[in-house]
Amino acid sequence: MKKYGFIAAIAAVAIAGVVGWNLLRGRDDSMASSIPADATMVGRVDLKKFVLDYGLDLADLKELFFSAKDGEETGIKYQTAAYFFSSLGKLGLIVPLSDEDDYEALLKRQGVDIEEQRGMKWSVLNGNMLMAFDDDRAMIMGPAVGSDQDALRNTIYTCMKQKSSDSGKQSRIYKLLDERDEPIALSTNFDALPEEFRPKPMKYLPKNISLGALDLMAGLSARKDKVSLNIGLSSADEGTNRVLDKYNHVVDKIQGSLVETTPPNALFHLEMGLDGDDLLEILRENKLLRTALLAVNMVIDLDKILKSIDGDISLTCLDFNGHDAPDLLFQADLDSDDFMKNVADWNDVGTRAMGINFYSQDKHNAVCTISGTPIYFGTRNKRLAISNQESLVKAEAHADVLQKFASDMKGNRIYGFLSIDKLRPMLGQLSPEADEYLGHLDRLTLSVPDSRQMHVDLVLSEGTDLLKLLKEITEE
Repeated sequence: MKKYGFIAAIAAVAIAGVVGWNLLRGRDDSMASSIPADATMVGRVDLKKFVLDYGLDLADLKELFFSAKDGEETGIKYQTAAYFFSSLGKLGLIVPLSDEDDYEALLKRQGVDIEEQRGMKWSVLNGNMLMAFDDDRAMIMGPAVGSDQDALRNTIYTCMKQKSSDSGKQSRIYKLLDERDEPIALSTNFDALPEEFRPKPMKYLPKNISLGALDLMAGLSARKDKVSLNIGLSSADEGTNRVLDKYNHVVDKIQGSLVETTPPNALFHLEMGLDGDDLLEILRENKLLRTALLAVNMVIDLDKILKSIDGDISLTCLDFNGHDAPDLLFQADLDSDDFMKNVADWNDVGTRAMGINFYSQDKHNAVCTISGTPIYFGTRNKRLAISNQESLVKAEAHADVLQKFASDMKGNRIYGFLSIDKLRPMLGQLSPEADEYLGHLDRLTLSVPDSRQMHVDLVLSEGTDLLKLLKEITEE
């Protein structure tokens, strides 16, 4: 492997390493003592947890992640957790070592030049990443060039020698990381995220919440049939926690009541429990959204519609089935459909001037045309349906094709899935290789049990083994 790719190789070994059969459960966090005290993001790769969860063996991992031949030692201590971090605009990696000589031999096989200074061995990787190692650990940090490397050398030396009490282990973000159970996890504060990585909805946070009051945790785990990403929010601020708790009252737990009227050929489906009165109150707290509500209410009585929602709501996108655009279906459980009595009153000079017209078909069904394009909506058994296809609005219960998702939905406040299997035919421009890999994937699911947790699962097709799939990809 060339020097250019050595950092990736070290990280791969750290992530993919394996321990012997006589492993003891429990995490060795001794490397965390080298995390800088001013770290704004900390992460951990717990090799032992990864191995025990997934049931891997040494041969598989060496073949998959590292080019070391059978019998070659890397000098890396796989039983101890490795850490990564960001500090002062630089990224860092701390890798535990079991044998300094074996690690040095590994570096030399990669063509890496090594020098000794201040009782440690040093090297520059890829021209801008500085590495130091001793008999216990290796630390890589950068990017830095020229005189910046001299300053970084002092930083690394200090971190390698500092006491645990002087390190980033004392920070709030580390303590949050330590609570995570996933093999790969990280913790940071939203203020530390670069602008381009901040979720756009964060711009519309209530004015009594600041990004600096929110901490973000994430963890990645794997099983033979899926890969899971778990995301968490935390705050030490009482006002922020009150707002997060309030959202739990607005978005209720899903009952799964709309599954039976969801078309079985759904490409995408998102469902949540909702109290319309509470939602309207929160929307009005935001000046921008409050203005938007006023504008919409000039056309339709949106306030009355929202107040009528009590139960599950869902948005479904059907597969294209040869069409240029998908069919969409919105559904909502209602406690009243009285708003349907006033559909004809929504027409006025202003709406017609905008090309919007409302027509009442009967007491339960109506159509809205926007520049001649129809949108159908109606109510049946206290269920509101809105779609660009009239048949979807008036449809009765479907076969229980989606019933398998009902049990997954319950207990969550938000649940959604994207069928990768149904998405494949729409991606005709993909290469045959990419299409083949997609054939190993079944669906992507999202579940949100409360305002502080979110889980994303990439579920593999039946019969697909994750490790074998990764081997195929890396061999290309």
